[in-house]
Amino acid sequence: MSCFCGTTGNAIVYGNTIDVYTCVETLLCLDVQGYRIHLVHLPTTEGSSCSPRSCFSNPTVEKAMKKALEKSGVHVHHNCLLAQMNDGQNPEPITSLSFTSDSQPLRLECSVFMNLSSKGVDYDAFKTINDACLVYDGRLVIDTTFHTNDSTIRAAGPLTKFARRYLADQWSHSSFNSREVGQELAAALLPFFDPTLEPAVNSPADLDRLIPIYTQAKIQGGRLPGGYSYLHATKPEQRPSAVHPVEGREILTGRIETGNYFHLHLNQYGMVETITCLSLKPFPVSNYLCLYGKHELLLNRLCSRYDEGLVHDLYR
Repeated sequence: MSCFCGTTGNAIVYGNTIDVYTCVETLLCLDVQGYRIHLVHLPTTEGSSCSPRSCFSNPTVEKAMKKALEKSGVHVHHNCLLAQMNDGQNPEPITSLSFTSDSQPLRLECSVFMNLSSKGVDYDAFKTINDACLVYDGRLVIDTTFHTNDSTIRAAGPLTKFARRYLADQWSHSSFNSREVGQELAAALLPFFDPTLEPAVNSPADLDRLIPIYTQAKIQGGRLPGGYSYLHATKPEQRPSAVHPVEGREILTGRIETGNYFHLHLNQYGMVETITCLSLKPFPVSNYLCLYGKHELLLNRLCSRYDEGLVHDLYR
């Protein structure tokens, strides 16, 4: 990367996730001029909740990113699908990329290509799993207690999926808070390392028919173009929603322009269900995550005070 920064070539960042925005911000922080960066978005599949231009579920954040990219001079291309590298010739090293789009084909010269279009399973990891005779069905298959088909091997994380007998293909560990899943795995393994622990009470046999319930917030965040610090925490769900739920109410302070945007969504029961922060200053993420799942009455009657005009800045 240090060799690239000293050249005049282009960097192409390809994908639709938040990773492409943090990658662009990193390049800008490395003093790569914005006009040398091309952000290429894929077309979204039918029924997808996210627009091709943004992975954010908050339209205000999406607008802020659009303005920040324009101000930085970054080129943004929408609805493009990678078709060829080096015009179909030897792909090493990569010097050009060709994309199909809704209008004209797009061809870009490049010195660096960041392909963040999809997350897959590393070939060496797959080969290791396959050689160990573990059941693999697009992902490593586990039960509700993290067991693979080999009772001595447990697994967790986005590499795994629940067995089909649970009829829950829409759910996986990637849908939940990674730290919470890791804590449950640690609790399952701890008795093997600490013989002083009392044996756990055996769960009912039919409980294994249901996938576990994880309740902590699914968290997304990072440093985005424009120098913004971003945090988005929401309840686990099958597919991220691009619109706010109808039920409940919103608590909003600050503005994008002033760099102190703070948005809370409360569900119909008055519980904090979504937290969105976009700030030009660093903020204590762990403190704000404590708001998730709390009733507004526990937050010093937040709704009443907000309605009375007493809450001007949630960061304070």
